[in-house]
Amino acid sequence: MNRRPSLRPATAAAKPAGFTLLAVALTLLAGCTVGTDYRRPTLELPAAHRDAVAPGDSFATRDWREVFTDPALRALVEQSLTANLDLALAEARVREAQSLVIVARAGALPNVSVALQTSPIARLPGETISSSFLAAGLLNWEIDLWGRIRRGTEAAQADLGGREAARDGARVSLIAQAASGYFGLAALRETQATTLRSVELQRASLHLMRRRNAAGIISAAEVRQAEGLLAGTEALLPEVARQIYATENALALLLARPPAAFAPTPATLDLPPALPIGLPAELLERRPDLRQAEQQLVAANARVGEAKALLLPSLSITGTLGRVTTELGQLLNSTPSTVASLGPNVVQPLYTGGALGANRDAAIARLDQALIAYRAAVLNALREVADAVDAYRRSAEQLESQQQRVAAQREALRLADKRFGAGVVSFIEVLDAQRQLLAAETEVVNARLTRQLALAQVYRALGGGWAAAPAAKS
Repeated sequence: MNRRPSLRPATAAAKPAGFTLLAVALTLLAGCTVGTDYRRPTLELPAAHRDAVAPGDSFATRDWREVFTDPALRALVEQSLTANLDLALAEARVREAQSLVIVARAGALPNVSVALQTSPIARLPGETISSSFLAAGLLNWEIDLWGRIRRGTEAAQADLGGREAARDGARVSLIAQAASGYFGLAALRETQATTLRSVELQRASLHLMRRRNAAGIISAAEVRQAEGLLAGTEALLPEVARQIYATENALALLLARPPAAFAPTPATLDLPPALPIGLPAELLERRPDLRQAEQQLVAANARVGEAKALLLPSLSITGTLGRVTTELGQLLNSTPSTVASLGPNVVQPLYTGGALGANRDAAIARLDQALIAYRAAVLNALREVADAVDAYRRSAEQLESQQQRVAAQREALRLADKRFGAGVVSFIEVLDAQRQLLAAETEVVNARLTRQLALAQVYRALGGGWAAAPAAKS
């Protein structure tokens, strides 16, 4: 003969008043939150950036289309923002973090499930082996007494904020990379064209030199010098072509395309003498990497409270409502007994080998690391802004000097040609003037590129190129 199931049927002896008092007490306890609420650490920021001279709002608040006005460059940046894989990866990480916020928040809600369970029934000698079967709805609701779940949710939300900042940072970097790559390719194309013009000029000079040598007017030494200058100039072309090829491939990668050719035109940009850069404190809100570092600090602070809460008692409400029988086939008829239970479960860790204390200490150490990283990121941001602004300012001086050099070398070549025609100097002086002019024209292209790259770097260092997402409509 089988024994009756060990689970006891529900009774009507519940005490609503006592349960109400328990619920009120739990609600009051659930208002406690272990840990310290986050406050932005005090930072010793200067009143102004080093050597800042241009007044006005930060240059970074401008839309990137107002900064990079060249139509072809705009098209390249827009395509990269649409197709770039690094930006798509950053966006996917944002979606992951959004889902993890929901996962963390769900810990504070009741967990309801249905289950079919079986358990053995103790038997005396001679009795057959039997089991009981329970089909029931199960309730498990952890009461967040110490705010562990709230701190976990806070950390997850900070992780989301950090991922969003990382996505904005990827956008800023992508715009700067696309602009820099475009400027670099345009400069290389211009250098290539300048070198080709010099090659043609030197070939014409060499042809003239050979004719004069054949007529006995000049020596073979002058012809050899002209040949050497031409060979040296022609030797520059393969390296320029290699750099063009590599830059084109880099731009194709930004667009998530296989290696391909690009045909940029020289960029036309407004290059003001000085750029307004705003105040250092604005970087905390504007630069994505600083926002990301602060969100990591927020998350680390919340996880300290989460780790501390694990040292304290945990309370959960569990409940069962179902039917039990010793025959599986009888669960759906009227034979089974109804069982129900609802009550608290309290667990207080006593000994875990020091794991919980070490976990708390590790969380505090990670908070210290996040704070140090945040302060270091702020200092690095100030350095990058100062370096970029100084580079932009000095690039103007460099460009002006190189332009004066080109003008001087062109005049020197004109005079050398004139003096050679008058028989005052040898053709070696003309060759040297040609060489000096090629070098000057190449350097002015590089100086212009340096200034364009400095503009992109200032914009990136100030955190330009992203905009806050529009508020969701209710």
